[in-house]
Amino acid sequence: MKKPKNIYIGCSGFSYKDWKGTFYPSHIPEGEMIIYYEKYFEVVEINYTYYTMPHPFTFHSFLEKTKRLKFAVKVNQIFTHEMDYTKEDVKKFIDGIKPLLEEEKRFIVLLFQFPESFRYTPENIEYIKKLSRDFAGIDRVIEVRHRSFANHNFYNFVEEAGFSALVNIDAPKVKGLLVGPWVSVGTINYIRLHGRNKEKWHNHREPYQRYDYLYSSEEIEKIRDKILKIYEKKDTYVFFNNHYRGKGALNALQLKELFGEEVKFPKGLLSSFAPKLWE
Repeated sequence: MKKPKNIYIGCSGFSYKDWKGTFYPSHIPEGEMIIYYEKYFEVVEINYTYYTMPHPFTFHSFLEKTKRLKFAVKVNQIFTHEMDYTKEDVKKFIDGIKPLLEEEKRFIVLLFQFPESFRYTPENIEYIKKLSRDFAGIDRVIEVRHRSFANHNFYNFVEEAGFSALVNIDAPKVKGLLVGPWVSVGTINYIRLHGRNKEKWHNHREPYQRYDYLYSSEEIEKIRDKILKIYEKKDTYVFFNNHYRGKGALNALQLKELFGEEVKFPKGLLSSFAPKLWE
């Protein structure tokens, strides 16, 4: 099939050291990773901003090194997990991504990703309202992970509060986790694929273990079908977050190929994972 022009597929993050030797050449300098990434993808989700406040120099550098790459940016944990931010924190974050906001065609959205412990309560709805007001004027999407949010009142609220989309996720089917059914809420579609490592989702020593998962070709085909069901001709952004050793990059390229794109696979990815993927 021919991929609709406004379905964009990429990865959650790009500057992983463990991608060297799989997606990236073994000796690539970190400063050249984003240049290499753009050879394969049109979009990327920036997630280091969850851990560290952004600096305009970094985003200026991203824009200078790339020609067409579009960026979604995950907001800092102070807004979604600690939830004790100040107006100064909002200003600092927005100032940190200002070069990107000034390049409107290169900016997708801000991603507000809440933890599983964040539930559908009147207090949390009020908090989301406040957060949305404080970031008014900037396109934004919201990811909630607790199943209590799977209700039409919340879907309506997402649009009323000014979010461009409710993020649909793929993840292991563990108790309480909201993994479907996918719905098209807002003016765009935004999808994040976290892998299905049920054993390590909660029981892991290192954070990366949660995302150590390679989707099979059959699973990728079903994901393509799910995307088409909610597509509705909206701009649709798909990000693979099963990032360990570049597995998400391989699955993203496979999905692009399923949509009819001509795709070249880095040799390191093929030698590392292809036999398992297509066996």
